[in-house]
This record gives sequence, C-alpha cells and structure tokens, in this order.
Amino acid sequence: MWLQRTFLVIYVLLCIWLGLLLVVLPWSPLWSRNGLLVPWPGLRLLLQHGFVRGAVSGLGLIDIWLGVLEAVRYRDRR
Repeated sequence: MWLQRTFLVIYVLLCIWLGLLLVVLPWSPLWSRNGLLVPWPGLRLLLQHGFVRGAVSGLGLIDIWLGVLEAVRYRDRR
C-alpha cells in the first residue's frame, strides 16, 4: 500500500511540475532565445507564433489537471 501511495505522490508532483513548466516556459525569454534552434530558422519562427505557445501552455494545463484529478480520485486498494 505504501508503494502505491509513494507512486501517486511522485506522479502527481511530476505532473504538476511538468505542467507548470509547460505553462510558463513558452512565454519566457528562454523559449525565444533557444540556442539549439539556430540551425533551423524555420522551426524557430514556427515556435515563436502565439498559437504554438498557447498550444504548449494548454498541454501544460491539461497535465496539471490530470495530476490533480489523479490525486482526488485515488482510493486505497485493499
């Protein structure tokens, strides 16, 4: 039973952390000044569009929602 609870806590924290990262990161300067995208200027321009940033933030909100939903719906198996 403790293993299930530990897994749940780790899963929920990971979902919330990743969700917050996906919500905040597209609107930060790190997103627009990414050095890994220098060889691909077309991809870099695509990632600068508000629609793509909003879609990534939307995925982050879904991830947060899934983590909270999993925590609320948890029941101990006996």
